[in-house]
Amino acid sequence: MLYTSPFKVNEVEETFNKISNTSGVIIFGTGNCGALVQAALKKAKINIVCLSDNNKHKWGKVIDNDKIVPPNELKSTNNTTPIIIAVDLNFPYIRKQLKEMGLTNVYDSDFIFSKLELDLESCKYVTWSKTKIKQKIDLYMYSVLAHKEKDKWLKVDSIDLMLTEKCSLKCKDCSNLMQFYAKPIDEDFEMVISSIDTFMNTVDFVQEIRLMGGEPLMYKKVDLVVKHLLTYKNFGQIKVNTNGTIVPKDEKLKVFQNEKIFFDISNYGKDSRNVDKLTKKLTEMNIAHVASSVTEWQDVGKIIKTNRTDSLNKEIFGNCCINRGLTLLHGKLYLCPFSANATNLKAIKYADEEILNLKQNKEELKKQIHNLYFNTDFLEACRSCNGRDHNVPRVKAAVQAKEPLKYETVS
Repeated sequence: MLYTSPFKVNEVEETFNKISNTSGVIIFGTGNCGALVQAALKKAKINIVCLSDNNKHKWGKVIDNDKIVPPNELKSTNNTTPIIIAVDLNFPYIRKQLKEMGLTNVYDSDFIFSKLELDLESCKYVTWSKTKIKQKIDLYMYSVLAHKEKDKWLKVDSIDLMLTEKCSLKCKDCSNLMQFYAKPIDEDFEMVISSIDTFMNTVDFVQEIRLMGGEPLMYKKVDLVVKHLLTYKNFGQIKVNTNGTIVPKDEKLKVFQNEKIFFDISNYGKDSRNVDKLTKKLTEMNIAHVASSVTEWQDVGKIIKTNRTDSLNKEIFGNCCINRGLTLLHGKLYLCPFSANATNLKAIKYADEEILNLKQNKEELKKQIHNLYFNTDFLEACRSCNGRDHNVPRVKAAVQAKEPLKYETVS
């Protein structure tokens, strides 16, 4: 199965020719995105000098005959060897990191995904499903373009709509902190609609609108939220993040029969008790979906107190997988779901400059979103977060708690 991203970029041929006429390239990033770039370059017979990554646990390892070296070793190239950033989320931070090291012969991977066909069957070091590969590449391509045009347009990767604090599971390590809600409530429907209207009329485009919780399918008016979202044109996809426990009735699912809607199902084995029924129903109704087996999570479902330096917080934020995870909750806009829920739980102090009130002048709000999204080095919430970078330990996914977990509130 071959795939080339529909997103196209300028100067593809020029960039590709520059790369092709060198003695070799360095790939920065050894996750799924890096594996895709590595496979594409090998197929194009472009020499790979080495790989690099910020994850110290990978240093010295070899992937498909290419060694992973620490970033500081790249200085020895004297800026002569092209470096291709191959990370799907944190490329702005990596580019800044390399620039501070004096390395400017740097390229994003957009020209590769725009130019080269990916043979998804032969990408043996990629753990994403074929459907997930397409979504991730397209989101990455969109994101690179959005950053290049940030002075012209306000285009953001995604927005999480927190519809409810309620969940059909009681996972003790939930990254959205649902395990701490003793009396979970649904978001007010009028508040949801008002927040959607304000946000969608302020940004120029958002690639993914994610329905979140808790469990979003527990929200009784989820179909009406989707119906309202579909009146807008300035988005790419609506993604329903669900845990495979709930199968909505046919009447409600009819609203989801749209090419812009996708169900992203986390399959936690026996805890996702209705995953087979849900996937069967979605298939019958021709609703796009994928069910991914999830056996472990990052250990991030906790609220802690740290004494980390600002420098370390910047590094952790730069490598965080949700550092641009805009989140709407109770009429406020946050930069990440941890910040949103920890604030909502009153587990951290309210940071005025990092939480945007939607009830203000449109142009002023647009400036504030732009600044929060593109210019944040780290959040005050980072001081209470375990981090979501490559150094965070792993835990077994979806371990169930018997009751809501305790935590300390701030005055």
